[in-house]
Amino acid sequence: MDREPPSASLIVGRQAYAAILEQMAASARMELVILSHAFDAEVYGAEPLVERVKAFCLAHERARVRVLVNQPALAMRSAHRFVELGRRMPSRIGFRQLDDEDRGVIEELAIGDGRSLLHRETPDQLEARYLADAPLEARPHLKTFDELWERGVPAREFSELKI
Repeated sequence: MDREPPSASLIVGRQAYAAILEQMAASARMELVILSHAFDAEVYGAEPLVERVKAFCLAHERARVRVLVNQPALAMRSAHRFVELGRRMPSRIGFRQLDDEDRGVIEELAIGDGRSLLHRETPDQLEARYLADAPLEARPHLKTFDELWERGVPAREFSELKI
C-alpha cells in the first residue's frame, strides 16, 4: 500500500509564520527545534509565541526547546522576549550558533516532536511550507538539525545579560 504524502499548507508573511510557530508550541509535547538565520524578534519575540513556549516548557516535565541561530549578533540588536525566557529557563531552552563551517545554511525551520514541520528556504522569503503531521517529511530535517546542533557552539550573546 502506497502512502500518499501529506499536503503542505502555504504560509505567507511573518505574522502567519509566527502564528504557526505558536500553534506548534501549543501542540508539542516533548520537543520543539528551531533553526533561524537571525532569530528575528518580530517573529520569535512575539508575546503570544513566547507565552506558548513558556506554557509548553512548564506543562511537560521533559519538554525541551533547542534554537540554532546562524547570526546571533543580528538577533541581539533588539530586546527579545524569547531570549529572556531562555535565560530564565536554561534547563529547558538551549541556544546555539552554527559552526563557522555551517554558516552557509540559510534556511529557516521549526519541527515539533519530530512530526510537524514549518520550513522556508531563505530568511527573507515571505512564503513557508507547513506540514502539521508529517513525520516522514520532518525526520530528514530533524536529522540535519541534530547534526548542525552537535557541531554548533553555545550562543554566548543569548546567555549574557546586557545591563
